[in-house]
Amino acid sequence: MHYLKRAVAAFCMAIAAGQVTVSPASAQDKDQVVIASWGGTFQDALREAIFKPFEKATGIKVIEATGPTMPKLRAMLNTGSPEWDVVDMEPGDYQVLSSAGMLQQIDYTAIDRSVFADFPQDAVQPFGVGTEVYAQVIAFNTRKYTQANAPKNWTDFWDIKKFPGPRVVPAGNGIVPPIEVALIADGVPPEKLYPLDFKRAYAALSRIKPSVIKWTTGSAEIYEALISGEAVLAGGVTHVRVQLAKEQGAPVDYVWDQAMTGHSWWAILKGSKNVNNAQKFIEFASRPESQAALAKLVTIGPLNRKALDLIPAERAKLLPTYPENLAKTFEKNAAWWAQKDASGKSNLEINNALWNTWILQ
Repeated sequence: MHYLKRAVAAFCMAIAAGQVTVSPASAQDKDQVVIASWGGTFQDALREAIFKPFEKATGIKVIEATGPTMPKLRAMLNTGSPEWDVVDMEPGDYQVLSSAGMLQQIDYTAIDRSVFADFPQDAVQPFGVGTEVYAQVIAFNTRKYTQANAPKNWTDFWDIKKFPGPRVVPAGNGIVPPIEVALIADGVPPEKLYPLDFKRAYAALSRIKPSVIKWTTGSAEIYEALISGEAVLAGGVTHVRVQLAKEQGAPVDYVWDQAMTGHSWWAILKGSKNVNNAQKFIEFASRPESQAALAKLVTIGPLNRKALDLIPAERAKLLPTYPENLAKTFEKNAAWWAQKDASGKSNLEINNALWNTWILQ
């Protein structure tokens, strides 16, 4: 994302029509809730797996919106009367807005708290609940590499002699900078990544730079380059899209080893007009049945552990929270990226400045 959904959604939005937003007046009906996610095929899956069943079970109408970027969220919150109630929020945005007091605290006594008993403890917080898990993986074009001879980890990916060929990697000022994976490639154990050593990371990026034909800022670019064969290796791509392309017959595959996981958040904007309905929705979306239904449509990992029991075994093996896959991954620390130094700059802002200088060298 983790820490990863905007990349997936951006691709989906490029191939599917987005939903429309609603006016403040339309959000005042007590029998509805306005939910903003990322559009495209992912939101199509949300609609079928969660929105429609929620409407049927509760009689509360779901009004959909799309594109919850930080500038849009800030502008809406600054009015004191946001158009949206529930937002499918990126981890970094969630950290920033929750610490700034711009999210509504969830009253867990008003909903069935037992629904969250099988969630990871850190995914159930006062101002939000984790949605589902994504993973960024190492992917390859199967005309060049196979599961037998492809890179198995980030050290392999960085080894341009043993694993030659053009690569595509997300840009350092993009949605998910390749800083963590650069450090792992340089020998830092995943459990000792934070605080990130930017100097060491950029030294590692410099070593691989000659083999990177594109530092991508748009999700579609990275998949197009990999599928076409313009690049034979891709680092930090979302497994959902690679798996979908694979199922559609594209010459691509991926490995789970050292995949970086993350999850986004269901959060309620402060000033929401439908707080009670919003809380009911978050509880419903967190039920194992809801999360299993979504995972059957999109290969995301449910955070509710009971959901895996409701998913066919062959499907479950494609998910990042499947135990064997999860054991090979590490989790991105979104809270660290949102932390600010004495000057008020976040680690994300500091990295963006470093990237803008480094890429011109």
